[in-house]
Amino acid sequence: MSRTIFREVTVFDGHGVRTDDTVVVDDGLIEAVGRGLPVPAGAEVVEGRGRTLLPGLIDAHTHVVGPALRQALRWGVTTELDMANFPEPIARAKRDQHGPLGGSIADLRSACCAATVPGGHGSERFPDIPTLTEPEEAAAFVDARIAEGSDYIKVHYDDGQIAGRMENTELPVIRRETMAAVLTAARERGLLTLVHTGTVQAAVEAVEAGAHGLAHLLVDRAPGPEFGQLLARHGAFAVPTLSMVELLSGGPDLGGLGEEAAVAPYLTAEDHDLLARHRKGEARRLPVDLAAAEAAVRSARAAGVRLLAGTDAVMWLHGIGLHRELELLVRAGLTPSEALTAATAAPAEAFSLADRGRIAPGLRADLVLVDADPTADIRASRAIAGVWKRGERVSREN
Repeated sequence: MSRTIFREVTVFDGHGVRTDDTVVVDDGLIEAVGRGLPVPAGAEVVEGRGRTLLPGLIDAHTHVVGPALRQALRWGVTTELDMANFPEPIARAKRDQHGPLGGSIADLRSACCAATVPGGHGSERFPDIPTLTEPEEAAAFVDARIAEGSDYIKVHYDDGQIAGRMENTELPVIRRETMAAVLTAARERGLLTLVHTGTVQAAVEAVEAGAHGLAHLLVDRAPGPEFGQLLARHGAFAVPTLSMVELLSGGPDLGGLGEEAAVAPYLTAEDHDLLARHRKGEARRLPVDLAAAEAAVRSARAAGVRLLAGTDAVMWLHGIGLHRELELLVRAGLTPSEALTAATAAPAEAFSLADRGRIAPGLRADLVLVDADPTADIRASRAIAGVWKRGERVSREN
């Protein structure tokens, strides 16, 4: 692996900003960070004046299909956290990330099959996925997920307010005591747990049952301060997925996504098609409430809840969608630096990914260089000058 020096660059290290720093990368790791460091002989020098170096971004809610991991990496998303999928493609993608393709795709962690009931959210479309009904089935269900490669456990606890409307029917829902039994079994086996909910009450019940995190902040009404305070008391985190809510609610322009010179050349034909259909009003819409979701973010932030940036792609655009998510988090009340933390250090800490998410000696050299300062204007995160995974520069071409 090559040695690379980022010279006189502004560094966002996952939590804060350091100016005029030098970052030394060697053998896939960050070797040193500081001012005035010498340039080793033979090193590639990347000039950083006027630029900002970020840790590789982490999308904390995706569903990986097809070329998703390649597209994500093109946009500086070096790790994707998949929230429900089939075991076979996940196993294949994990093998690929350790083989010759590893430098061209984002790293992956996955829940594989989420816990749901027969005919419930997930199994209504894919009836062959494993399901459960009774609390007594929880331990065996979790053990089976571990055997198939799940890195964490997700439960679908959706009362039909959102998922039911997607199919124009009301879906059966896992019972509260069964959800709690799954969460307990996972916790006893040392696994992180997340719950998909669609209302304030369901989110409260999931957290009270022991969920480590909420996979969305989909809510049926704007919650008050007590919502965030409850999450904080239980130490729960939340992945708002505001970009998914915006897309499904028919937000008018998606922040002009896809029209800028720094963005358009790096989108796939499918990306452009989705954006065009959205602008024409032809994309699928649901009665989800973006303003209520933003209120939930404000409630959580005010209480000190850890917020993670996630997009819910496949419904959204892998890679570039996370940059829109950052903008929406800022619009909902986070500072630009807080939004960047939500896409770097915060998910790394929540999911125990100790080797990434920050810029510090000894960590993986997963890095994103942008041609401006996203801590001042979060939209600058789109102006990508380069992406590095394990110290090697990534091709951004389609």
